[in-house]
Amino acid sequence: MPKVRRHLLNKQIKNVIYAWLTCSVIFGVIASLLYIQKQQSSKLHLQNIAHKIQFELNSQIQIVDNFLIEAESIDIRCTPNTLKLLRQQVFKNPAVSEIGIVSSSGLLACNSFGQVTPAIQTTEPIKARGLRYHGPIISDYLEMSAFVLARTRTDGYEINVLLPSTWLRGSLNLAQYTQLDFVALVDAVTGVPIILQGQYSLPLNRPLFPLVTQYQETDLFDDGKSKYLSAKPLSAIPQLALVVASNTSELFQLDSQPLFIVAVIYAVSWFSVCIFLNYYDKRQMGLKSQLKRAIAQQELFNVYQPQVNAVTNEVVGAEVLIRWQHPVEGKLSPAFFIPEAERSGAIVDISIEQMKLALQELAPILAINPLFKVSFNVNGQLLSNRDYLGILHLASQEIQNLTIELTERDVLSQSEVKSILENIKTWGVEVAIDDFGTGYSGLHYLQSFSIDLLKIDQSFVASIGLDNLQSPVLNAMIEMAGNLNKKLIAEGVETQTQANYLIAHGVTIHQGWLYEKAQTIDSLFELLSERSQFSSVQCKAG
Repeated sequence: MPKVRRHLLNKQIKNVIYAWLTCSVIFGVIASLLYIQKQQSSKLHLQNIAHKIQFELNSQIQIVDNFLIEAESIDIRCTPNTLKLLRQQVFKNPAVSEIGIVSSSGLLACNSFGQVTPAIQTTEPIKARGLRYHGPIISDYLEMSAFVLARTRTDGYEINVLLPSTWLRGSLNLAQYTQLDFVALVDAVTGVPIILQGQYSLPLNRPLFPLVTQYQETDLFDDGKSKYLSAKPLSAIPQLALVVASNTSELFQLDSQPLFIVAVIYAVSWFSVCIFLNYYDKRQMGLKSQLKRAIAQQELFNVYQPQVNAVTNEVVGAEVLIRWQHPVEGKLSPAFFIPEAERSGAIVDISIEQMKLALQELAPILAINPLFKVSFNVNGQLLSNRDYLGILHLASQEIQNLTIELTERDVLSQSEVKSILENIKTWGVEVAIDDFGTGYSGLHYLQSFSIDLLKIDQSFVASIGLDNLQSPVLNAMIEMAGNLNKKLIAEGVETQTQANYLIAHGVTIHQGWLYEKAQTIDSLFELLSERSQFSSVQCKAG
């Protein structure tokens, strides 16, 4: 297999893996969030079910208890008025099947059906005050299971109300709540179920009873299953508690439809990311080939950003910038191709061609004005290349006032840069720091490296006249440069206010749209001719 094809295949395999990892991480987070959201919504749904059942039970029990409290004054003799009151309560409350009056000795002599003859001996009323329950029991009259609520009066008589077990089971009907594993009305002290729907079980790791407050937790139960349980005493009668539970495997299970949608989106995203990465690689490889062709076809050209003495308005120099006249996409700025050129190493060939072209184009200007200042942008990669240093040395012989501009990162990134700069300085080349203040600015490196000139970054120039944190920094930078005997150039000057401020602080060499934009060599020549500068002797910028 040819080397290029093998390289492309390896890149495609890597792209597939990168796409899979990226999509897996993203969709793993999404799936986790969906699961957490499902957990929270399922728990909330179960809590709402429990609240609904509790509300129904509490409401009915409270109605019964209100009647029992009012029955403190009812005539315990089975008078017509007594029977009327008892029967009215039965008719009004569908949850009530029977009401009875039990004497202090335990005899049931009267109920809502009438006089009980002979009286039936039951359990003696408890002498304690307050609402209580017992049962379930079998009603003698209805011959059906019932749950008993009762209060003992101050005279020792007990008034009790029978709630049919069928009504309670209807309130706890499990068929209404498909997500529940069981629902139970239990004794809050012992946990013994009074009414139960489903398979009752309890947590293994926590003693739940006696239950005095609400409990909501996921735990392992004695049937070997993990369940989410909600248990809470009834507010109307705290001796009873409602317990509902659901298997977590069912409660927290994600619906198949959302999972299918997520899976489809995951697959599409994986495929799309693979296509994008492959396209990006091909584009980058294509850009590398296009750059080689651009150099061969001389599609790269220079523009020149004038450097102006703001006091005399004279153009004292120019910064050489690169552009690409693409045959299809038109004029392209360096941001489009320089990063790839630096990654691929094509920056060396581009920079050499740029300097050769600049020497050719600037020759007429330099012949008339030998002290015309010319600046080139250089990075650490170029300074370590022998061919580029060779053309730079040649340029230093042709341009008396030559400057190379490096960023602070380039100056500090390589240990050998310091010695290289010192060697370049012997050729008469000035070294400038571009975008000064945005990187590693500090007294140590300004004193350690062979640096002649500092270019104030346009972000600091833009802060002039504005109340922000960069304004005092600008003043400090200007003062520091003066103390270190470093020249200054301000770039990005766009307003007269900025220019006046800089001049007042001793910064007189400016670049920016207030004066001129970057222009072709012909436009630069016309600009210099219009200002009649070819006839004057230029002073070295600084």
